[in-house]
Amino acid sequence: MDTYKFKFLFIALFVIFGTTVAAQTKNNNPESINTKDSYFSMDINYISDAIFMGRKDSIESPYLYPSLMYHHKSGFYTKASFSYLTKKNESRIDVFLISAGYDFNIGNFYGDISATKYFFNEDSYNVISEVIADFTTNFLYDFTIVDLSLSASAYFNTSDNSDLFLSSEISHDFITNNYKFQISPTIGVYFGSQNFYQEYFVNNRFTRGSGSGGSGHGNGSGMNNISETIITTVEVQESEQFSFMALEFGVPMWYRQNSFTFSFLPTLVLPQNESNLLVDSTLVKENLETSFYWVLGIAYNF
Repeated sequence: MDTYKFKFLFIALFVIFGTTVAAQTKNNNPESINTKDSYFSMDINYISDAIFMGRKDSIESPYLYPSLMYHHKSGFYTKASFSYLTKKNESRIDVFLISAGYDFNIGNFYGDISATKYFFNEDSYNVISEVIADFTTNFLYDFTIVDLSLSASAYFNTSDNSDLFLSSEISHDFITNNYKFQISPTIGVYFGSQNFYQEYFVNNRFTRGSGSGGSGHGNGSGMNNISETIITTVEVQESEQFSFMALEFGVPMWYRQNSFTFSFLPTLVLPQNESNLLVDSTLVKENLETSFYWVLGIAYNF
């Protein structure tokens, strides 16, 4: 499997959990892997908290995330996975995912097109727990000095409303002479609408009542007093607006040894454009805070 293909996979694994950097790497060592062969890939990853577009629940959501992928030599692939919520007193399988896609490269240009179906546990308090499917495209061009990538996604929610997300990342790769270790400092900007956030508040944050799964929790942004009352209506006023949602600084790194790949991704997230919530005719201003999360993983290809 090419290095850039692994990086595409690495990014796809965590799109449900956080707006991770979406820069991809090129194949710096063409002799290291036979890209003409089909292969299977198994991996298991741990993420310290679920953050999406700078948004998250007030209760941390650490996940253990195993997956299995089959990649055909033509570029088509399919993947199945689930996430296990490891938080004390909340332990459960929180979501199943099934994905299919196609990746390719033409010279220094790389691309990946995929679709994913989500099956969330009814008690999930993940901020995208009302998302049912997405369609995502990732493109990258290697300018030698830097890699510049662009991603576009359509997310479909349980309601009739959907969301469009655009992101752009710039990164630079530092690779050892034996091509076994790579580190790629990355800066990313993320734009999108917030219908997913509206559905999360309506169906999860306030309206199910406290003490059920993750629902009913305060959001850690000055709304704890509201969560203690009975809520009948919630509206995110900016849900339909397309706006700047997050700025991220990540330092993804990989170490490869034969068929194994070990990865680590620390990320600092700076959320932008706090929402105004209309809660039972009361206007409440969010107070989003800077967040940090990390991902640790191991993959095996055969």
